[in-house]
Amino acid sequence: MSNSVDFRWAPSPADWRASLRAMVPMFKWAPWFAVALAVISLVLLSGFDDMLPVALFGLVCALVIGFMEPVAVWWRFSSDEMISRTVVGSADDRSFRMAVGTTVREEIVWQELPSWTETRQGFVLETLDDGAASLSVPRRAFASDEDAASFRTLLEQHIGPAK
Repeated sequence: MSNSVDFRWAPSPADWRASLRAMVPMFKWAPWFAVALAVISLVLLSGFDDMLPVALFGLVCALVIGFMEPVAVWWRFSSDEMISRTVVGSADDRSFRMAVGTTVREEIVWQELPSWTETRQGFVLETLDDGAASLSVPRRAFASDEDAASFRTLLEQHIGPAK
């Protein structure tokens, strides 16, 4: 018996952010680093009068670090028409398939996907090139919660447990 799941979604910048945060440590920890830097800068600002330039520099750096990732993702997403096109796909016991319009079609056998991660937004599938590329399938792509659970089951059966 073949366990097949179909999915379809219109990508958003939030999908990219979830994928980047799951696969790239810098994106995952940047907001926390920005908060820590801002707190240290505020302590310097409030507690040491002679550290005003250092504290202001720290606050500016914290703002840049905090906003760099969302702005970069939004900029990349809005500057490339192909990225925002509707994605359709399916997965079964044999492979994982995705298509973007009529120009990009890809079929990936499960052995080419070494690991996967489940985030609050959906599923991030790592490709063979050591996390340099990943495929993201948001939860909203599935018609029902049962379809999302079937997709998770396929991932567990063919790739293994989530990271």
